[in-house]
Amino acid sequence: MIRPILVDSEWKLKNFLKKVKNDILFVFPDTESKINRMRLEFFSDALFGEHTILLKSVEKWEKEDKNWLLKNVPLSKHDVMITSNDLDFLKKFGDVEDLSCPKQWDLKGWIEEMNDICEVFDVKMDETEKELILDRTGMKIDLMAMEIEKISVVSKKPSLEEVKMFVPIYSSPAIFDFYRLFFEKDSSALDMLKNLLEDVHPLIPLRGLEKTSILIAQMLSNEKSDYSWDDVKNISKALSVPTPQIADLVGFSLGGKKRKNVLKLWKYEEINLLMEDFQDVEMKIKNGADPVFTTLELTVKWTKGRDIR
Repeated sequence: MIRPILVDSEWKLKNFLKKVKNDILFVFPDTESKINRMRLEFFSDALFGEHTILLKSVEKWEKEDKNWLLKNVPLSKHDVMITSNDLDFLKKFGDVEDLSCPKQWDLKGWIEEMNDICEVFDVKMDETEKELILDRTGMKIDLMAMEIEKISVVSKKPSLEEVKMFVPIYSSPAIFDFYRLFFEKDSSALDMLKNLLEDVHPLIPLRGLEKTSILIAQMLSNEKSDYSWDDVKNISKALSVPTPQIADLVGFSLGGKKRKNVLKLWKYEEINLLMEDFQDVEMKIKNGADPVFTTLELTVKWTKGRDIR
């Protein structure tokens, strides 16, 4: 039997393979003499009981090796599983089993994935803690599983503060520079965003902007003309936000870096309109709009940048 499997994470594949009853013989992209080994395994009778041959990550295999698979996998005397993130290639072997992760915009789907991970490690978390892990891991399920496993050693019912303490931020440092440029209404934010979107899904910076806008709205309700270090520490403590982030927003110099006080660049009414735009953009993406174009368009609108094309 041939089982083509669409999968884009080690975590999901590992849990899927737990259900396979036969012993598994792995053939990896870097396995030496792959073709000779497969020729031997495909066409020889099992000497020590039936086993399944798993051809892993075939999208990384050389073209001639993949061509060999197309001709010879159907002739194998043994069950063969083929894993890849290349759906078109897998379809050449028959009906594909889909173990791929949810779409980036499918927050409900990601929460369900986290529920499954938490169940494996017997961890209970609420929605807020799960969304924090999603944000900090950049929606990478292997990182999510690793961090939840790590948390499970400390607590089976972690608090939000414990999650903040133990789960690092895996997002690119450049993403925080983008947030700053956006709220400084600097048109160079557009070029930085274009670079970021080569590595991350648009919803990740969008959600970061949304969280920052909420923080700015909270700070605008008690705005001051100037901020001392004590002010920065007090706001940080009151809002449970790292002091460097508060210092960055109010233009307090840290490490010799001079920043604009973004609170002077925004009015409360503007922030409300921006929040509405975030909701509109997320809805457009969920309804099939191009996520990259839509995110760039919003950035142009609010930073008064150039034409995005």
